[in-house]
Order: sequence, then structure tokens, then C-alpha cells
Amino acid sequence: MQPVLSQPCSWMFQVLLVSNLLLWENVYSMPMCFDMEGYNEITIEELFDSAIFMAQYISNLTTQMSEEFDANFVHSLGYKARNSSNCHTTSLATPASTEQIQQTQSDVLLKMVISISRAWYHPLKQLVRALATLEGACKTILLKVIEVKETNQEILGELKAILIRVHPGAEENVYAAWMGLADVKSADDNTRYFALSNILHCLDSDTNKVATYLEALKCRIIHHNNC
Repeated sequence: MQPVLSQPCSWMFQVLLVSNLLLWENVYSMPMCFDMEGYNEITIEELFDSAIFMAQYISNLTTQMSEEFDANFVHSLGYKARNSSNCHTTSLATPASTEQIQQTQSDVLLKMVISISRAWYHPLKQLVRALATLEGACKTILLKVIEVKETNQEILGELKAILIRVHPGAEENVYAAWMGLADVKSADDNTRYFALSNILHCLDSDTNKVATYLEALKCRIIHHNNC
């Protein structure tokens, strides 16, 4: 996977991107039923390595996106202070410390990671649309968001394959619903900037969680905690 290269802001790029969003709408749609074909020849360790690599990669990207957005659209300290990270995934009870992670059963932790990743499916699609039409947004952040969206779906497929291998018959948890579309589409700039800043901050936090939990799961399942 190649890192996103720095590119200047481009009004023409935004126009082209917006015009193609409807064409992309169904290209990356996620099937409700998961097909194991394509994963059967891959070992569990290889699945973990791939998922961890991609999770760490998009975690770094989301940190960059959040900082880049705030630098361009969030200028006052007071405005930043109001960003209380009221994330839609806070309804998911996730372990916050190394000790809590270790005390969480493997199947529970793995399904938790899947729930977090699945909960970002619709928000990421809307984030691409919102940033594509946001005046002043640069090509760099748009490309990063698109890459995070696509990579998150790749990770989700590998996570489901791991769950089926490690815990056959296990059912996925219900994922957290996102209700922030109205603010993202608001005609008021401050409301829209605040909503987008908060989404990026939440995404940064959740992608970091996914990477951290996956590393813990690999250590436990593959190396029997000997790492």
C-alpha cells in the first residue's frame, strides 16, 4: 500500500471528485453476507499481520487528517476546547487500559474491533462527500479520507475471516449507528466545521483502538501471550 502523496489544493480536483461520487457509491458497498472465498488459503497469522499493518497505517492517516483539518478550519482555542469527542461509538464499552484489554476475552475483543470498524462504514462515506464539497479542502485530505474508507473495508473483511477461523459460529455484535449527518450537511459553517472536526477526532481515536486491540489479539492468539 502506497502512502498518500502531498498535493496542492485543487478546485478542479474537487469538481471531478464530486462528479464521480455517485458512480463510486456502489463500487465499495459492503455485502451483508460475508464470503470466505479468497481468505481460505491465508493463515491466521498472515491475516493478523495484514490487518494490523493496515490498521496502523490508517491510524496514522487519520491523525494527519484531524490535524490538517483543524489547522485549516478550526482556528480558535475555544472552538477546539468545545470538541468533547462525543463519538457515536462511545456506546460501545471498550477497554481503556492494557489491563482491561488483557481481561477481555478474545472473542469479545475481536467482535468489538469488528463493531468499531463496521460503525464507520456510513460515516466515512459521508465524510468523503462532505470534504469533497467543502470549500478550501485540499486534495491531500480528500485522498486520505478515501483511502481510509477503502482500507477500513479491507480490514473488516480480514477481521471477519479471523473471527470465523478462531471462533466458528460466533455472531457479530450490533454496531453503533451514526446520527450526525444533519450537522455535517448544515448550512452554518461553524456547525459543519465542528461536526467534521469531531468526526475526524473520533475516527482518529477509534482507528488507534483497532490497531491496539489487534496487536493484543495477535499476541494472545498466535503467540500465546509470549510477546
